[in-house]
Amino acid sequence: MKERKKINRDILFPTPIYFKMAKDFKKLNKYLFPLIKAWSKKDKSEIKTNAGGGWHSSTNMNLKKEYKPLTDELFAMQNEIYKDYGMQDTPALGNMWANINYPGAYNQTHIHPNSQWSGVYYVKVPKNSGSLWVEDPRPGPNIMLPRRHKGLPKALWRMVLYPPQEGQIIMFPAWLPHGVEMNESKEKGEKGWRVSVSFNFTQVRYTSCPDLENERS
Repeated sequence: MKERKKINRDILFPTPIYFKMAKDFKKLNKYLFPLIKAWSKKDKSEIKTNAGGGWHSSTNMNLKKEYKPLTDELFAMQNEIYKDYGMQDTPALGNMWANINYPGAYNQTHIHPNSQWSGVYYVKVPKNSGSLWVEDPRPGPNIMLPRRHKGLPKALWRMVLYPPQEGQIIMFPAWLPHGVEMNESKEKGEKGWRVSVSFNFTQVRYTSCPDLENERS
């Protein structure tokens, strides 16, 4: 009797999601929260994907010297991603902004055009203040969903929730659709604020990549 050959498999078009805890995040968040709070009292909210009354700062946060302790953490992680992902050149922090989702606020599904990597850092996260969700960007799999069973591998999910953690950095491709659930915290006043910092990375310059040229040929 002939031995049956094993089935082979390729996993194509993966979507990497990177996450880690910032160094000394409790100290960092204790420093960041008063700065962001004061900023929110001074400037009106910009209207982007924020809905339900949330506050969105201007996007030049990365140019403000007082936020360097955070940008240093972000660059350190982005450099790790460059090495892991085989990217060339040098990352550039294109823009960065603070978000305050008051109870009832949320962020609609969106992407970040003209960027390569997007992400979020969590400064303050009360209970039930809303998870980050990411969606499968491919239209095809949503046309006819397969029948599911318990224990389905995460790679086959169509939407994944990432509950926020104070001090956590999450980075993902800027083309990945994502949003934030409504803040349903029952805490009163600023204790119920969900405070985060979002950002976009690009590259300083693009050079030809031999591996990519081989793929195109």
